[in-house]
Amino acid sequence: MADSQKIRWKTLAIEAPAIVISILLAFAIDAWWEERQTEQAIIEDLAIVEHELAENIRLVQLAIDTMRNIVTAKDRMVAEIRSNADSAVVEVPAADVYWAIFINPTLDPSLGGTDAWIAAGQLGVLESLELRRRLAGVRGKFEDVFEEQRDARDISILQIYPAIQNGTDIDIVKDMFAAGLHARVTTGVQEIPDYGMMALPNSSSLIFSLQARGLWYEASIVESGDLLTELKEIQALVQTEMAP
Repeated sequence: MADSQKIRWKTLAIEAPAIVISILLAFAIDAWWEERQTEQAIIEDLAIVEHELAENIRLVQLAIDTMRNIVTAKDRMVAEIRSNADSAVVEVPAADVYWAIFINPTLDPSLGGTDAWIAAGQLGVLESLELRRRLAGVRGKFEDVFEEQRDARDISILQIYPAIQNGTDIDIVKDMFAAGLHARVTTGVQEIPDYGMMALPNSSSLIFSLQARGLWYEASIVESGDLLTELKEIQALVQTEMAP
């Protein structure tokens, strides 16, 4: 009886450290697993952000191409109107009217996932301080571009449309809208067939409004080019952050 009640010190001396080590090892495994899960969640969130960046790069490039078409058509229209200064009506290519007057691109960014991620306070998990700063400011850069596009659109609505509504066959423009939309949906490029010539009233106020609208789009092209560079640089930072 006495022997059975003796404390087995040697056995305890061997087993106790093993128990402690196994407990610590279990904690370490749990911590490692949680860290892996957190890292995986971050990578999945960044994959959404990277996908949105790629889509926004496409949208910005499309907007730049569209605005360049607008400015080019405006230049041709203004030159044609000025070369017929003595005529009350001037005929210009309908495609130029379509681009220079009726197309009003508005950059609508895809930032839902990025905004939600930032709102959830996840920027702090990023290792790159530069990436944190740039992601936090990306929406503001889109808003700068949108303001210029909005000002150009307002000139069309408030000044150009009233100046040409009398004596202009708007049905031609409606047909071009339909053709342009179909081309964009089917090919991704907004191209329209040749609709011949279109008559417009010849006035200095029309020239002034076209020039003012063109200036806003020229400024927006520059701003959008800077935004495009910014988005590509952010995309590279995101890809670096996701790399193992």
